[in-house]
Amino acid sequence: MFNHIVCRYNEIATKSGNRAMFERRLIDNMRAACSDLDTKLRFNRIRGRIVIYRDENNEFTQEEKIAITQRLERCFGLDSFSFCLEGERSMEAVEEMIRKTVPAMFAPFLEKNGVVHFRTRARRADKRFPGTSKDIEIAAATIVENIMGEGKVKVNLDHPDVSIGIEIRENNSILYYDSIPAPGGLPVGSNAPMLALLSGGIDSPVACQMAMKRGCHVDFLTFHSYPYTPRGTVEKVQRLADIINLYQTPRGILYACNISEIQKLIRDNCDPRYRTVLYRRIMMRLASKLCTDKKRYAIVTGESIGQVASQTVENMSVIEKASDYLIVRPLCGFDKNETIRRAEAMGTFETSIEPMPDSCTVFAPDSPVLRAKLHTVEYEESKIPDLENAIQQAYDTMEIY
Repeated sequence: MFNHIVCRYNEIATKSGNRAMFERRLIDNMRAACSDLDTKLRFNRIRGRIVIYRDENNEFTQEEKIAITQRLERCFGLDSFSFCLEGERSMEAVEEMIRKTVPAMFAPFLEKNGVVHFRTRARRADKRFPGTSKDIEIAAATIVENIMGEGKVKVNLDHPDVSIGIEIRENNSILYYDSIPAPGGLPVGSNAPMLALLSGGIDSPVACQMAMKRGCHVDFLTFHSYPYTPRGTVEKVQRLADIINLYQTPRGILYACNISEIQKLIRDNCDPRYRTVLYRRIMMRLASKLCTDKKRYAIVTGESIGQVASQTVENMSVIEKASDYLIVRPLCGFDKNETIRRAEAMGTFETSIEPMPDSCTVFAPDSPVLRAKLHTVEYEESKIPDLENAIQQAYDTMEIY
């Protein structure tokens, strides 16, 4: 019954001079997300909306609706969307669309409960249209009651079984039933690209997704300690990167860096309590080198204040001073349950909880320092022989997936 899709955005609407840029970026991302489908789609910008038409204005099949929904639900910048029926700009056209769709849309509820609770919601984008939005809602509700018959339908504004949406625009009217939520935020690519430190845990994939929600394309850098950690460590991160990449176009690149030789130098020359902080500072140096080479403008981490020993405020402050770039910590104020809920929603949780050692656990101390001082950490680093050469060797042997 439905022959086009109305897509709504929220935050983009607050942009003024560069709003068109955000709209174009969102369209590019939606088009790319649907590019693997056989269905030919056309994307048009209208005031306050983006409209997707099927080729030759044919109706969407149920299979096409499911496939398109799965893709649009992952497009940042998009707030919600609805499969719609389009008609002329008149109440007669609205009535015809209601007559065409209401019996089928109400049938499941009528069969189950014997009565359908419904409401109508109208919006006049064209204020020249006669009457108010309330008038349109009342008229539409009356049409529904006349079609379905007395006793079979009841108006329920708060808890309806079916909500009928109507929009009157300058050149047409549309009718829809479902408003499907999308992730909101800003379209990926509308802000500067970043590099994410991606581990096999729960937190960092969620941090990646939150950076993408602010319009940043994300590449990934993971660290491993082969042969002290298994090859499966990187394979697990690859699978997480595949899931995260469902939310951005083009796909982010995964870089894998082996830091085992540097970790051995730290183990053999430094105070054991500082190992984890020193590991993290080395990671920041390597990430900074990659940002410089690949023109990435910030480093994203999954750190949350106080979650583990390396994530006290003092330790994070010491660690970030090893980087030349802005450190973005989207999960900084989250507790673990909040992060888990987001990981479950984006589909990374089950992969993240698979048991697998990571590089930070290699030679991990029994009692790590909780409140490191920068001068002490720098002194410990000075004890590592030929550190700069070791960092360069690790960087030069970095693998790309």
